[in-house]
Amino acid sequence: NKIARMLNQDSMKNVKLITNAKVPIVKFIDSQSMIPVDISVNNNLSVYNTELLRRYCDVDPRVKPFILAIKYWARNRGICEPTSGTFSSYAWTLIAINALQTMQEPVIPNLCTRDGTNVVEIDGQNYDVSMQDVSNSKFISKNNETVAELIISFFSNLATNWPWDDFVISVREGALITRKQKGWNHQKPKISNAIQDKKIMRLGKHSLPVEDPFDEIHDLSIVLDAEGVFEIRDEVLRAYSLLYEYNNWETICEVKYPELIPESPQLDLFGDLRNLSESEIKTDLENLYSQLNIVEKSVSIRESERNDAIRMSKALRRNAELAKEQSVLSSELRPRRSQIDEAQSKRDSSNNNYIPVHLIEDELHRTYHNLTKQSETGIELSFEKEKALFSWFFELQSMHEHAKITRKHHREFLRLVNQQENAINHIKDIKHEIIDVKNLGNFRDFDDLAKRLLIELNPLKKERRKLRREVGRLEAWLRKQKHTPNKQQHKNRKSRTTRRKNDTNVKEIKNKVISGDSFSLQDLDLLLKSGGLKSVNNQSDNNKKSNNQKTKKNKPTLQPHRGKRGKSSKNI
Repeated sequence: NKIARMLNQDSMKNVKLITNAKVPIVKFIDSQSMIPVDISVNNNLSVYNTELLRRYCDVDPRVKPFILAIKYWARNRGICEPTSGTFSSYAWTLIAINALQTMQEPVIPNLCTRDGTNVVEIDGQNYDVSMQDVSNSKFISKNNETVAELIISFFSNLATNWPWDDFVISVREGALITRKQKGWNHQKPKISNAIQDKKIMRLGKHSLPVEDPFDEIHDLSIVLDAEGVFEIRDEVLRAYSLLYEYNNWETICEVKYPELIPESPQLDLFGDLRNLSESEIKTDLENLYSQLNIVEKSVSIRESERNDAIRMSKALRRNAELAKEQSVLSSELRPRRSQIDEAQSKRDSSNNNYIPVHLIEDELHRTYHNLTKQSETGIELSFEKEKALFSWFFELQSMHEHAKITRKHHREFLRLVNQQENAINHIKDIKHEIIDVKNLGNFRDFDDLAKRLLIELNPLKKERRKLRREVGRLEAWLRKQKHTPNKQQHKNRKSRTTRRKNDTNVKEIKNKVISGDSFSLQDLDLLLKSGGLKSVNNQSDNNKKSNNQKTKKNKPTLQPHRGKRGKSSKNI
């Protein structure tokens, strides 16, 4: 709820909080780029689900466009919205992958190994997320169909062999498994009951079961309702019918509910900047900075005023609460004083008529001891003495009962006195705490001021957010341009590299021609562009001349010359 509220405050579009999903998510569309976004928290299993989908897309280049095509069709036809009782985007992805696994000639293998090599604990539950590495897979698909042909096969199989009557979609098994094998029999109310009774909206569990590849007890069809199931079946039959009437893909994927389809995302965030010079962008950036500075000051001033108003409101409210409490305490002082006087009077009256209770208790102990000591000494008391002791003992008991009432009055008196003293001390504390704010007004006035300032702040904060995003966009573009090499330099560098490469290739081809080796048509084309066979002959002649020159240079000159006496090896 807090995330959804924050996104609404940030002017995001179509913010939806989906709480009935296994992992609650918040869906929204970014107001600037128009890109749809899903946010979930602590959904660690989705990391492994995403990795599995990535690996399936890496198995065969047809997988990704096939899945995207199926999801595009489902979204445009209004059957890719779990909040409306139809499948989620993830469910359609699993259905598409399972379709590629279960074709007559499978396009992809089963990558879920379930060998226990990677078991993770999430929220106290163990999940086997073991999956095969695509690079180690020995699977080679014999299916040579194009993406278009695979799409036709998908709708044909769904329309003519509706799998959910007896089977469960299972990417984990790489096949269709029976409901009995999975234990997912269709619970009531069934679709047939919904046909007969139109009041039935929510279907029983496992209406069109799609198993999560790692969480085996999770059925993605739990979100379906009766209307959603009918709509899915109708759309599959419609697509199958249109395909066999040779309709184009645009007709098949015609948008059914335009209000549910978000605007096309703005994929090029720098489209309007590409034709502007760096100086123009920097000028715009300076203007944005000045505007942002003005808005920042306005926001800061109003936030400061609002915080002051809130503090004053709290202080005045506290003052009002203290004043009310003081009034209540003061109103209780006089009645309690009367209660204290009454309790004191009762206690004193009892004390005047009876001796203190502790003295009575001591006398009771002595009398009881005198009555029972004869059993210890063996000397019996006289009848008269024993009669007098018993009479005195009974009288003491009667006095003790009345004395206890005196004790009760005394305790009540002490309680009331203590309560009165605490109330008086509390009133003194309140008098010290209460601020003299008679001229500042009522706390409700400051509450109203804080609300008015908040109303003024909201559009200013939106403007600030907009300016900040635009500043960030321009700064990102300038950084991008700074690190991007000049196109002309890159082009010249590329042309020089290509020229050197072509020169090297031409030399190799000429050498092939001279040596009589075979060469391709591409070699011939490159040779013709560089001067043709004439250049080869010239190179051949040049090679001969250079060889002759080398030969002439190496011939010994037979001319008389003076020797060097005394320099022979024999004389060394």
